[in-house]
Amino acid sequence: MSKNLKLIESYFNALAQGDFETVGNLFSDDVVWHQPGNAVQSGTYLGKGEVFNHLGNFSKWSNGTFAIDALKYIAVNGDLVAATIHFKAEKNDRSSAMDGIDLFRIENEKIKEVWLFSEKIEEEDEFWNYASAN
Repeated sequence: MSKNLKLIESYFNALAQGDFETVGNLFSDDVVWHQPGNAVQSGTYLGKGEVFNHLGNFSKWSNGTFAIDALKYIAVNGDLVAATIHFKAEKNDRSSAMDGIDLFRIENEKIKEVWLFSEKIEEEDEFWNYASAN
């Protein structure tokens, strides 16, 4: 098993356990996070501080229900690692659940850059706009 595959497996295991200290140790200090869409959650986040604030918003806006509830597979191509996932979140009378692809670029044995792709980005945008406002 490649060390990049092990790194990303460790990342998803730590996320599932809420172990953000480990997640932070897996990120490069100057990590870059690309969140898709055209809504409140969308944009590019630079450095651990911005990324952790961004990830914290998902929990805050969903009253703690946001979760990656399935890791379907992980594929490695050198310093790039792609993971197909399923995620879900709820807020009041609304919910969102869909597949996605997380693409990681590894540099010096740390997660240096992350690009996310959502199956139904317009639906995701609508949910997070609602959840952040209510």
